[in-house]
Amino acid sequence: MARRRKPEVWLNNELDRISELPDPLICRVLYHLPTKDAVRTSVLSTRWRTLWLWVPRLGLNYRVFQKKDALVNFGDRFFDSDRVSSIDKVELDVESNKGVDSNKGVDYYNSYVTPWIDAAVKRKIQHLDVRTDPDSPHIPKFCYRRFRAYFHGMPLSLYVCETLVSLKLDGVFLRDSEFIYLPSLRILHLISMMNPNEATFERLISSCPVLEELEVDSSLNDDVKVFRVISRSLKRLSVQECMSEVVIDAPRLGFLSIDSSLSGSYMITNTMDTNVKFVIRLGTYFGDFDETSILSNRKRFCNCLSGISKVRDMTILGVGLMGYSCLRWLPTILESFPNLKSLTLECDELQLEDMDEINISYVPQCLLSSLEFVDFNVPLSSVVGEMNMVRYILENSAILKKLTLHLHKDCSTNDEMVKKLLKIPRGSTKCEVVFFDWGKK
Repeated sequence: MARRRKPEVWLNNELDRISELPDPLICRVLYHLPTKDAVRTSVLSTRWRTLWLWVPRLGLNYRVFQKKDALVNFGDRFFDSDRVSSIDKVELDVESNKGVDSNKGVDYYNSYVTPWIDAAVKRKIQHLDVRTDPDSPHIPKFCYRRFRAYFHGMPLSLYVCETLVSLKLDGVFLRDSEFIYLPSLRILHLISMMNPNEATFERLISSCPVLEELEVDSSLNDDVKVFRVISRSLKRLSVQECMSEVVIDAPRLGFLSIDSSLSGSYMITNTMDTNVKFVIRLGTYFGDFDETSILSNRKRFCNCLSGISKVRDMTILGVGLMGYSCLRWLPTILESFPNLKSLTLECDELQLEDMDEINISYVPQCLLSSLEFVDFNVPLSSVVGEMNMVRYILENSAILKKLTLHLHKDCSTNDEMVKKLLKIPRGSTKCEVVFFDWGKK
């Protein structure tokens, strides 16, 4: 009887076959592994001991390391290595910079991250993602100066990186610089950033000649009163939790998303394509307004959105939004968009129990003259308030062509609720009402 082959012999043979591959090919395989797994291959044999240092990609998460010194030593070893001539991608998840004593006269924002990024720039990095853990610790916006030592400073060399294609920064400090030029940058995300001044932000955006996507979230510098987005190439812009005025000069813009409050204002200074896709996100703060407050703030809200009134395709996202206030706010929101052609109302769940008490008599101009398509992307059940929302749209939309409704999983087209919806008088004789199951279309 033939002897059974030992498993370890087979494994060793397989390992030998892989080890015979050229270094560039092995590194290409390791590139697609998380960094921690790529490093683990170093124990396989002497042949593999330093191969991970040749991989043009690094992903570091401070949570993997028990001590900060271990994290710093690991990063220093990778970036100090002469083996990597170019770096494709670096992803860093780090703790907030614990800071330097200001009395020592040392740059607040220098940290172990700063020289790493400088080294990555010298190695022609293409994709850089730096995220500071927001839970370590939380930095209140109203007192950012007290906490400025917690931000990781970006090196000035980052401003002139010719190879950078994607830059995503979260919880960092952007230094002031007179010269900025990022000729290859297409994607820029600036989250919880600290800007030195308005001019630096404006210079940064306008110095990216091929920039297509920009996301700005929560500036922590209350000295910055106006964010100017000036770009001839920008196609997508998302602004969230911005307390400042936002001035947009982007003639090629095709998508605009605003996480809106009444604190900021938005203005388009250049002609924007009327076919731009506009998304406005309403948070829980809208639920804090009663009817009197809504009326008193209507002008302020309309002024906030007056600069983008030409858009014709809009999605309203209700995040944690009380439906009771949603219907109250809807006419005010629509009043700012007299040319609106397509509207999507989207929310996972609305609390509409009390909406039967609401009597909305005001009808914005777009319902009378331009609105043709409405998608009520909310799981409809038999709540009276939901019926009122649908009734408001059907009865007051003079040229509506199609209303799309999504039924809750417990409902069907044979339910009494659907029959009632179909009996609602329609302001437009050409209006078609279409039903889908929630989550399907």
